[in-house]
Amino acid sequence: MATAIPTSISQKITLYPAEDRFFGPRPAVLVLPGGGFRELPPHEGEGYARWLSGLGIHAFVLSYRLLPDRFPAPLEDARAGLDHIRDGDHGLDVGRVGVIGSSAGGQLAGLLMTGRVLSIEEGVTDPPRPDFAILAYALADLDLLPPPVVENLLGDLLPIKDELSPAKHVDASVCPTFVWATAQDPPGLPNALEWTRALAAAAVPVELHVYPDGSHGIGLADGVEYGGEPHRFIAREPHTASWTTACAAWLRREGVLAD
Repeated sequence: MATAIPTSISQKITLYPAEDRFFGPRPAVLVLPGGGFRELPPHEGEGYARWLSGLGIHAFVLSYRLLPDRFPAPLEDARAGLDHIRDGDHGLDVGRVGVIGSSAGGQLAGLLMTGRVLSIEEGVTDPPRPDFAILAYALADLDLLPPPVVENLLGDLLPIKDELSPAKHVDASVCPTFVWATAQDPPGLPNALEWTRALAAAAVPVELHVYPDGSHGIGLADGVEYGGEPHRFIAREPHTASWTTACAAWLRREGVLAD
């Protein structure tokens, strides 16, 4: 059952604890939906959270700040979300802490993974970083998007475009990562390939899956709606939906989940 967590930070977190059949310390995941910093699609938030809960993972869905708020606001929220999970004020027994991010949420996840501190920030040292990451058609490099899209997204932050391209900052300290996208996703596929290239070049453990069918933003690909309103990217693609099975196997291989 979802639980709204009151916090002193500006964003809201909704908690989906691991199902009751799981006991003891459990891994946890910060869930960062996509939406181009304009919306937070429930199927990439609650949908992912319910899947993770069924695996025995505590899921924390973050409603980070959207436009007109620009960076570093969403990154500040994401860092605060990781800190909140590790601080333990939620009352759960948490082990390893990971992140899952879709599209723009994947950009945030990537900035967390690399520990990037932006030149427009002051007083930020040793930001929190996840222990593992799941990237769903996640933004890796802003150079892979059409320039008008980048200009609209960044506004007066265009001079720090490279700083906001997380794949440009990958090194051997980045956590193990699971990456997936579909071949029918124009922004998702090249970014997934760039993530994989950058992680492999830095000798970071990475697993990539590319599925033939499905548009950008497809989420679990099971066609299930959340939040009371249909989303334009919701579709049912059974083969693509098997990414969750592959990801669960990867989580076991990485020792996040027990066999």
